[in-house]
Amino acid sequence: MKNPKRFIVSNFSENIFLIRIDLKKECLDTSLFFLSLSEFLRNAGIWVEVVSAEESISVKYNCLDLSSSSANKILQEQLEEFSYQEMPENNPLISIPVHYSKEFGLDIDDMTNKLSLSLQAIVDLHSSITYKVKAVGFTPGFAYLGDLPDQLFMPRLDQPRVSLLPGSVGISENRTGIYPFGGPGGWRIIGRTPKKLFDPKKNNPFLITAGKNIKFEAITKKQYEDYEQENL
Repeated sequence: MKNPKRFIVSNFSENIFLIRIDLKKECLDTSLFFLSLSEFLRNAGIWVEVVSAEESISVKYNCLDLSSSSANKILQEQLEEFSYQEMPENNPLISIPVHYSKEFGLDIDDMTNKLSLSLQAIVDLHSSITYKVKAVGFTPGFAYLGDLPDQLFMPRLDQPRVSLLPGSVGISENRTGIYPFGGPGGWRIIGRTPKKLFDPKKNNPFLITAGKNIKFEAITKKQYEDYEQENL
């Protein structure tokens, strides 16, 4: 499918361009469009960093190698060359085992109170649907998955945590995601997965990438521990 020629490129900062486009009239999934475009731009091997959001892409270039005008010219040429192909509906389904509990779900108590839902109701809702990768985000391998059931809508924490354990599963507004490496984060944590989301030995080291479908599966604490032992 030929991509719409309505790209808007603006200077986001000294050496970063921001790409936007209005896709509403095209009946396309905006997030998948930008994921596809970002992969195309990365493969060009010119840009220092390409980050895809749900409605935009930021492109960083090395200002020691390229002037702003030269970089803009190259980017415009690549946008003209890009041709969007919609991803097939039979994308592989990835099952993510999760132990939902007060031990691993740091925000479970707060959520059950504010949402007037039991722990089991939260588990059932979160694991009831198949999610799509909407964007690949703020840390390597962190995928924004959507859309959450409306009953689980919760804002980010007012004060982000300094450190989370790898595999922490969180929600923020109408998105859910997994912290593959841990680290700081402001999403509300409801559980943890023992599944490794990063394997440096593979050509594509990240398990969750553009176009994948994700389904969460509730497991017990013993199943969690057994899974960890089996995959050491």
